[in-house]
Amino acid sequence: MDIPELLKSKGFPVVLTLSGADCRLDAPTLLIAAMPYEAEASPATDGAWIHPYYPVSQRAYQAAVELARTVPGLKLRDDIRVKPIFARLPLMTRGLNTLSYLPDIGSRFHVQVFTYDLPLAPSCALTPEPLPLHCGDCQRCMEVCPGGAIQPDGFHRERCLRNWQLSGQAVPEALRPLMGNRLIGCDDCQRCCPHNPRPAAEAAAPVPLKELLERPSETSRALGVLIGRNLARPARVLAQACILAGNSINLSLLPALEALKKHSSPVVAESASWAAERLQSAGKSD
Repeated sequence: MDIPELLKSKGFPVVLTLSGADCRLDAPTLLIAAMPYEAEASPATDGAWIHPYYPVSQRAYQAAVELARTVPGLKLRDDIRVKPIFARLPLMTRGLNTLSYLPDIGSRFHVQVFTYDLPLAPSCALTPEPLPLHCGDCQRCMEVCPGGAIQPDGFHRERCLRNWQLSGQAVPEALRPLMGNRLIGCDDCQRCCPHNPRPAAEAAAPVPLKELLERPSETSRALGVLIGRNLARPARVLAQACILAGNSINLSLLPALEALKKHSSPVVAESASWAAERLQSAGKSD
């Protein structure tokens, strides 16, 4: 059975086959399967925006689970860190934004990782040491990062918007206005990067904030199909939707926010209170 070709037939056009021993694994073979996605030329400016990475990551995960279930010896692995491996792959490069880049694809892809119980011929070999970053003097991603997460001394996860979105934790108040209408994902550091192809896809329809606030169970179930059930837990979606509502300056959302101030989740209740106060202040200033 040609495992790399099988993976390609399931929607992973780029498959890297590596020696398990070179990657310090017990399994004979490591396979990294990449599924690219198209960036949106103009992300949605209203409603709740979902970065196109997340629907593709869900499709890739579903395909990977099915393959691991049906192909003997192929095991889906979520315990293997790929960034240290990518840093030693000659065909890939890395940026200050901590993302890895594939030729002609750039950083816009999702990977699923497998081990295989039989040895396969490696498609590439690791370098002895990590390769240098491709950025040179370019600091565009540092300049555009909304939270200032990309700094000369490295990446500061606590300032990254994505780190907090749908995390189930209370978002630091200083970061909330910076989230705009992002339900999950932030494309700023990728959009400005000269190593990425220019985005071409049309913006996907955003999720209406009113539906997220007033029908959280139904909308979370629908989102679970799109981005995965773990990310689309109702309380997580609802807390983030409250922040987006506060950023929307849409006064018609105030009644829903007022009701959510009594929500059983402390994170949702606090986020709703913040958003309601923000909308009320906006209404007074008009």
